[in-house]
Amino acid sequence: MTAWHLITDQFPVEQRRDVWRDALEKLKLPLDHLPEDEDFFAKLFCLKSPLGIEFARITSSPQEISGRLMKKVDAVWLIVLIEGSATLTHPGGKLELAPQDIIYGQTGIPASLSFSTKFQVLYALIPKSAVNPRLITPLSFGVLHLPGRSGIGHVLSGMLKALAETFGTLTEGPLRPIDMALSEFLMTALADNPQVQTARGSAGIRSMALQRICQIIETRLSDPDLTLEDVANEYGGSARYLQKLFKEVDQTFSGYVRNRRLERCRHDLINPTFAHLGISQICFRWGFNEAAHFSRAFRDRYGTTPRAYRQSAGMADNDNGDFQVPPGVGAEGAAVHQFAE
Repeated sequence: MTAWHLITDQFPVEQRRDVWRDALEKLKLPLDHLPEDEDFFAKLFCLKSPLGIEFARITSSPQEISGRLMKKVDAVWLIVLIEGSATLTHPGGKLELAPQDIIYGQTGIPASLSFSTKFQVLYALIPKSAVNPRLITPLSFGVLHLPGRSGIGHVLSGMLKALAETFGTLTEGPLRPIDMALSEFLMTALADNPQVQTARGSAGIRSMALQRICQIIETRLSDPDLTLEDVANEYGGSARYLQKLFKEVDQTFSGYVRNRRLERCRHDLINPTFAHLGISQICFRWGFNEAAHFSRAFRDRYGTTPRAYRQSAGMADNDNGDFQVPPGVGAEGAAVHQFAE
C-alpha cells in the first residue's frame, strides 16, 4: 500500500495553484478554474489499495474540476460529497449535489463539478484491472448519480466516509475487503439506477441482462459443477443468448467464471482472515476441483504461483501447505504505513 499527502500551505503563495493543479492531474482530475483568492487553500491525502485503486480525501476552497485529460485513462471514477455543496454538469443535464451523494462514471466522459463553497470529497479512481468487466457497459451511459441519504447509496456513502476519516491509520488488511466490496456495491447501484433501467435501445437491455447474469454467477462461484446451462435456466434465457452477451464484451462464459474465481482466490490468499486455510482449501472453496489446474491458471493470469503470491504479502507456507502469519505481524496482517512527506 502506498500513501502520500499534500497541503498547499506548505508552499509559497505564488506556487500553490500550480502545485495543486499538478496534484490533481496526478489523480487524473483535470482542473478548470481556481478563483483568484489569496486565501486559497487545499489539501489531500491519498492511498493506493492492494488492487491499485487510488482513494483521495480532498478538502479545499471553491474550485471547478472539469474537462478531459489529454492522456486516456481506462478506469472508473467515483466521488462522494462529504461536506459542502456542488453542481454537476454533464451530457445528461445539471444536478445539485448534497452531502453523502455519490457520482460515478467511466473516464473520458465530459463533465464538470463546481464547488462554490469550501468542500470535502472522497475520490476513487478504479483502474480497469481492478474493475469487474460487468461494470463497464452500463457506465457507458454517462455520469450516474446515487443519492446518499437512503438505500444502497446510504450504505456505500457511509462506508467511504468512514474510510476517508481513517486514512492515517489504515493498513492493507482493512483495504482488501473495501477493494472487493466497491465494485459489488456499484453493481447493485447500477441494477437499481433508473438511468440504466430506462436506457433506450437494445444495448441498454443487453447490458442490464448481463448484469443480472453476472449476479447469478457471483452467488454460485463456489459450485464446481456450475455450467452455462445452469445459469441460463436460472436467468430464464437460452445458453446461446448468454454466449452472445459475453461475446459482446469480449468475454466467454467459462473465461469470466474462471477469472472471477481466480480473483476471489487471490484475495483470500493474502487475507489474514483465511490464514488458517491452505492453498488447496482456498481454491476448492471457490469452485476449482483440481489444485494443479488452479495453480497453472493463477500463474497464467498473474504471472506468479499462488504460493509465491502469498509469500510476497509477507506470509509464509509451512511444509504442509498450511498458512502461518509470520512473527511481528498483527491481526491486520501489516504494519501501519505512514504518509510520505
